[in-house]
Amino acid sequence: MKNLTCLSLAALLGSLSAVSAGTPAAPALPAVSAEPAFSAVPGLGYDTFYIFRGEELFEQVMWGQVEFSYALTDKLSFGFTPWYLTGLNDDYTELDLLPSFTYDAGFAELTLGYAGYFYPRGSFGDNEGIDDEHEITFTVSKSSGVFETSLLTAYNFDRDGTYLEAKIGASFELCKSAALDPSVALGYSSHYFAEDGFTHVLLSLAMPVKLCANATLTPYVAGNIPLEVLDESQDAELFGGVSLTVNF
Repeated sequence: MKNLTCLSLAALLGSLSAVSAGTPAAPALPAVSAEPAFSAVPGLGYDTFYIFRGEELFEQVMWGQVEFSYALTDKLSFGFTPWYLTGLNDDYTELDLLPSFTYDAGFAELTLGYAGYFYPRGSFGDNEGIDDEHEITFTVSKSSGVFETSLLTAYNFDRDGTYLEAKIGASFELCKSAALDPSVALGYSSHYFAEDGFTHVLLSLAMPVKLCANATLTPYVAGNIPLEVLDESQDAELFGGVSLTVNF
C-alpha cells in the first residue's frame, strides 16, 4: 500500500511537471515609462514692455531663464529658476533667483518659494541706484479641465509689504501643434506699493505653437489696466512679445 501511494504521488507530480513544461509562460507586461525625476527647460523671450505686478518699468527688453525641476517624491518636487533680463534701450539689468517646493495635495498644488531680485549694474537711467529685494511666496493653484486658477501671496521683506494676485487661465487646443491660452489676473497691494488697494488687471492672450517634440514658440498680446494704486502714475498699456522654450 505504501509503495502504491508513493508511485501514485510520483505519477501525479510527473504529470503536473509535464503540463507545466508544456504551458507557455504568461507574456510579460510592457514596462510603464516613468516620468523623469529631473528636467531642465531653457527659455528665451522678448517683450515690448516689461510690466511687473502691474507696474510699468521698461520698454523693449529681452530675457533668458532655465527652469530646473526635480521630483523628490511622487507628490513633492523642488524647482529652481534663474532668470536674467536686460533692456535694449537702456542699461537696466535684473537677475532673479527663484527656488521653490511644490506639493500635490490632491485638491490643489501648494508652492512655497523664495524670490531674490538682484541688479548687477546697480543702476538704470540716470544712475539711480536700485537695492536688491527679497520675498517669500506662497501659491495655491488648481487645474480643472481646460481651466487653471491660482492665488499668489508674496511678502517682500525690503518693502515690508504684501502683494496678492488672483489669476484664472484656460487652454483651448486649436490643432495638434497649437493652442490658444487666454488669462486674466487681478493684483492687490498691502503696503507693497506706496498706497494700498487694487493695483491692476492684466489681460493676456497667448498662442503656444509646438515647433517639434521639444521646442515651443509662444507669441502673446496683453493689456495692462492700472487700478486705484497705479492709475495716477501710469496709463493703460497694450504690449506683446514672444518666447521660445526647449524641454530636456
